Amino acid sequence: MELKCKVFLRYCTCFAVIGALLVWPAPVHSAVVVIGARPYLERVAKRVVEILEGRYISGNSLPIADYVAPIQLTDKGLSITGNVSFHSAFLAKIDSIEFDAQKFTEIFLNTEVTVQGALKWHGIGVVLDFAANLEEYNGTGTLYVTYNQFDFPLKVTKPFNSTEPTGSLQFMSIDNSNKIVTVGYPNNKYVQLISRAIMTNFDFRDYMIASFRNWNFQNLLKAVIDEVPFPEVCYNC
Repeated sequence: MELKCKVFLRYCTCFAVIGALLVWPAPVHSAVVVIGARPYLERVAKRVVEILEGRYISGNSLPIADYVAPIQLTDKGLSITGNVSFHSAFLAKIDSIEFDAQKFTEIFLNTEVTVQGALKWHGIGVVLDFAANLEEYNGTGTLYVTYNQFDFPLKVTKPFNSTEPTGSLQFMSIDNSNKIVTVGYPNNKYVQLISRAIMTNFDFRDYMIASFRNWNFQNLLKAVIDEVPFPEVCYNC
């Protein structure tokens, strides 16, 4: 009988503890937030765009390296095989640049906070001179390549123990290759196939994209981050 009472009391104690846990109010923790993070990154993006449009679209600020790419293409009875050397390429135009607010996120770590989004470039035109050394054709000419869209992740990181934020802006990707338009001069059948290779030949396209990945915006972004104050971090909001 004494054993049964002990077991009964043990069960009663267990149910009482479980009941208390169910009805006891859960602790509410204060959040660390960046006040006005999205408007801040939008201001940074707007200023970056202003500088890009004013200084970087023309000239040698965004260089494109020379490269040689192999080609082997057959279509409708016409074949070309050999190498094409591209040189003297430059960025001819950017129709527009916009801040992609849908990519905005905040990332909190123990030592820092990062606010990030993306810039989208639309209608990017690149001009390349080339020399074709093919089994079927030797000649020089020019390609005008128009890309539909470039994506550039933009982020600013603020260490909690430092007043100096840092940032990064770097080419990430192009739009679908089906949205690349290429026009070649002189407009003969061999140059037309060379123009098509920009969309179908990975060497043609990837060697050019390698230059896009090397574009350096660090000085530009540092100047903007120094100009636009990082918003206040609230540690108990």
